[in-house]
Amino acid sequence: MLLNKKERIMGTKKPLIVSVLGWSDSGKTSLIEAAIAECVLRSIPTAALKKSHNAASLQPDTKDSSRFLKAGAEPSIYLSESEILILKKAPSRIDKKAIAALCPDAFIIFCEGLEVEGAIRVLAAGDATDEKELKRRLTDIDILIARNAALLTTAIGRKIKSFKPDGINPFIDYLIVLEGSHD
Repeated sequence: MLLNKKERIMGTKKPLIVSVLGWSDSGKTSLIEAAIAECVLRSIPTAALKKSHNAASLQPDTKDSSRFLKAGAEPSIYLSESEILILKKAPSRIDKKAIAALCPDAFIIFCEGLEVEGAIRVLAAGDATDEKELKRRLTDIDILIARNAALLTTAIGRKIKSFKPDGINPFIDYLIVLEGSHD
């Protein structure tokens, strides 16, 4: 029996990890936000991970949850009326296995600013008009998201799948196709 796309995704054991890379203000967060919203519409469990060089500032060190974590609680959980915040020590190595363990219910995990070995590498080009302006070379990515028509044409000419930022539906469709073929 042939499975439809949703059934195929729901039946997978490994999540599809998508590394979204690019310069600051290149549209990474907006892309991920739109992709998550589209996945929610399609009932595809999705997670997001944001890599930062700065320490998390969600909880000041004097807050109880941070104090519990420092004392050794693993995890320390903060619960409000509308949110739950789970504080854990970061794993020593962030790879596909660690990310999958952090997001056990997700079938697609978007990682902003984190290049993960074996992940789908998406480059947000922002307002770049030339390859020299990009954070990564086109040869080092799997998918380009760009506004500039000439840059999109260059990428397509090099057989790199490309989308405009407002093309979120075909982007998600393409990820679903990739999901069926990733390891």
